[in-house]
Amino acid sequence: MIAVENLVKSYNSNRVLHGIDHVQQRGEAAVLIGPSGCGKSTFLRCLNQLEVADSGRISIGGVTIEGGHAPRNAEERDQQRRLRLQAGMVFQSFNLFPHLTVLQNITEAPIVVKNTPREQAETLGRELLAKVGLAAKADAYPAQLSGGQQQRVAIARALAMEPQVMLFDEPTSALDPELRDEVLRVMRQLVEEGMTMIVVTHEMQFARDMADRVVFFDGGVVAESGPPEQIFGDPRNERLREFVKRVTTQ
Repeated sequence: MIAVENLVKSYNSNRVLHGIDHVQQRGEAAVLIGPSGCGKSTFLRCLNQLEVADSGRISIGGVTIEGGHAPRNAEERDQQRRLRLQAGMVFQSFNLFPHLTVLQNITEAPIVVKNTPREQAETLGRELLAKVGLAAKADAYPAQLSGGQQQRVAIARALAMEPQVMLFDEPTSALDPELRDEVLRVMRQLVEEGMTMIVVTHEMQFARDMADRVVFFDGGVVAESGPPEQIFGDPRNERLREFVKRVTTQ
């Protein structure tokens, strides 16, 4: 489902990703962990084409993009659009449109981007709101919702585009513990349903319980990757051992 080869990304003279390779099967949940500034979020942003990699190759759901330059013609722009449609993304901040209702936030992209008929988009939107436990909030506005509710709407909005892959960039970092649990429950449900996911998070319990594979980033490289029991129970990399010890004793 996902294949990344030798992905390199720099900001001016600061190289953030040093040749990342990552292969992920359909239905697999990968959790990326590591210290702040190690390249995890940049990696996700490159996958979704919010950032253009300096070099390397990204394939998601059979759509492939080569790094090195922004799209230069209509064909390359269409390829970038197709790749983005494969991967829904949920951010730290919810980024909901404040002037639209919850249901309108969810249906806007399918109607505008995919030309989905409004009635069909609204039917799907209501189904997704029920899925994330917010069926009664369709006509509410974002300001009337808690942070956890807003993030669940953001997940429903991403799912409304029917992506092959879901990317989560620290989706609970702006929430207090009670609201975090609301969002994590929805994410656990997606894992159990077989959604292919990459999650950047500091929620180590989620990584232990729900990840098929945990990937430790350090200094812009993948320092170690493996099943949760290996990463947390028998880490081989010294930096990973230090990281696990620090986060499990906090």
